[in-house]
Amino acid sequence: MKGRIIRGDSGFYYVYANGILYECKLRGKLKLTHKKAYPGDIVEIIVDENLKGSIESIQVRKNLLPRPAIANSDQLLIVMSLSFPIIDFNVLDRLLVLSQWHKIKPMIVLNKKDEDKKDLGKKIKEIYPFLVIEVSASTGYGLDILKKQLEDKLSVLAGPSGVGKSSILNVLDGKLIRATGVLGDKLKRGRHTTRTSEFYEVNGGLIADTPGFSRLDLPLDMKMEDLTEYYPEFYKYTQDCFYNGCMHYKEKKCGVKNALAEGEIDQERYDRYIYMLEEIKENKERRYK
Repeated sequence: MKGRIIRGDSGFYYVYANGILYECKLRGKLKLTHKKAYPGDIVEIIVDENLKGSIESIQVRKNLLPRPAIANSDQLLIVMSLSFPIIDFNVLDRLLVLSQWHKIKPMIVLNKKDEDKKDLGKKIKEIYPFLVIEVSASTGYGLDILKKQLEDKLSVLAGPSGVGKSSILNVLDGKLIRATGVLGDKLKRGRHTTRTSEFYEVNGGLIADTPGFSRLDLPLDMKMEDLTEYYPEFYKYTQDCFYNGCMHYKEKKCGVKNALAEGEIDQERYDRYIYMLEEIKENKERRYK
């Protein structure tokens, strides 16, 4: 049968298939062709009556998030708070870039809508002209919209401590997939901080609750021209750039910089873009020294 790896541990892989978790090992021939299988991998398994079995094949991955290691993610849910802790926009922008670099659709989830006294959510929607969802784990605001976005997808949950990731999972009625082979009970409030990636079933989809990205450094092989592709608000202004492959940096005839001067693009977000652009340039220079 076909299933998805939920966890790996000392050569054993726990595969979730048809509502049951099976303990499996890689077939010998796979060990010769695959160095390792990862959570999120879609596999074919043969099992016995003791819920144990072997992984016969691994489907080709569409992506692999390295830290934490999760394969075949459909979307990254970047959770931030509209009250406390205060949003770290540098972290937010880096997560957006890293998500797109790994070919994973990003989505910004703004929690604590009920505590947004300064209407910060409206401002963030203006800065980031792509999918932003405002929710409140306390009141339930926006959770129906979020739940719809999770349907039939593998979503990875990320964000700083204290923004309410566990609270959101709790009110979404997330079911922890436990090693007992069946779905666990509904999440309890106040559970411990996540130390390893845990998978929950919500609305026919899966959420991987991660312990957090161990590094937010840009990949060493990322090019300056790659970065420009991860800023969708730049797109409509690039047709006014004089140079092909414009970096929107030091060029004099640049549609993006014109839009920036006219207030069409957020200055602080642009400044963070330049900072990352320079980081990529420095990485390249160090690599070729």
